[in-house]
Amino acid sequence: MEHPTFRTTPNGTLLLKASPQAQALGPRQVAGGQAPYRAKKPEEIDAEAWAHVTSEGGDTTNATLVLSRWKMQFGRYQGKIFLWLLENDMGYCVNLVASHQKERERTGSQSPLMANKDAFTCHFLAYPEFAEAVRFHRAFEEEQVKSLKPGQEGQALVGFGDFTFETLQSLYESEDTKKIRFVNYLQRKAPAPGTQMENAVQYVRSRDRQWTRASAAAASSTTTTAVAATSSSSSSSSSSSTASVSAASQRAKSASQPLGSALAAFVSGQRSLSAVEMQAHVKKMVGSKPAFPASHFSPFRAASGRGCCHRVARGGG
Repeated sequence: MEHPTFRTTPNGTLLLKASPQAQALGPRQVAGGQAPYRAKKPEEIDAEAWAHVTSEGGDTTNATLVLSRWKMQFGRYQGKIFLWLLENDMGYCVNLVASHQKERERTGSQSPLMANKDAFTCHFLAYPEFAEAVRFHRAFEEEQVKSLKPGQEGQALVGFGDFTFETLQSLYESEDTKKIRFVNYLQRKAPAPGTQMENAVQYVRSRDRQWTRASAAAASSTTTTAVAATSSSSSSSSSSSTASVSAASQRAKSASQPLGSALAAFVSGQRSLSAVEMQAHVKKMVGSKPAFPASHFSPFRAASGRGCCHRVARGGG
């Protein structure tokens, strides 16, 4: 299968930003008085693609190769072949495919325009790395909506690195040593503004501040309990018994609260733990939620029923 020469960042991540060639095109302009462009039928586009491949000396029995020479029938890149678009504006491709998948969940339209989007989606998803980019995009959008609700910031996806599909909350609260090291790494970073790493660092630091405040409150509570126990020991045996019951009740109450016993151990000097290490030993009351799974999509289907990526049947072909 022919593989596009896609652009990547130094660490191998797909580069979503449009290439200089794509940026130079600018928005598509329609001349005044000119009739709106009407998308060609799939058969016409396929015939043109077939001729294109033939002129290049390519193998016309290679369905993926032929489909890569189909032309866009809409948008700012109208008239550009699919292959060019994959190599020059990955961000546009990801957004288009994700949007079209949602559109297909609502309509069964077989208009020429929808057929062109179906064909593009089919061609795009034939490449695993591209399909993964779309899956992440859709999952990210779903979790981003959840994270906008008050108190749900942790539902956003990490969005980069080895834990791309992990939610910020599940990453921070994980007991896995690799994830703990990653959180420790984020605590030391000074990320670039507007990046996914900046969002992750802000969340981690916010959670760290919560732990600091909680530990301070636990320290105050423990000191008060210790003083009360010392004072009561000098009283009569009856008062001492009452104070012991009160202290035991206070400890039980503290342990019944989230982080109670762990924080008591922290502030009493039994063990010195960082905020991240402490959370690795304490189960939170609310579990993390997995990223929203990507929806399955059945792309372009021709009347022959031979699948999405194939040459439209032509007489004598």
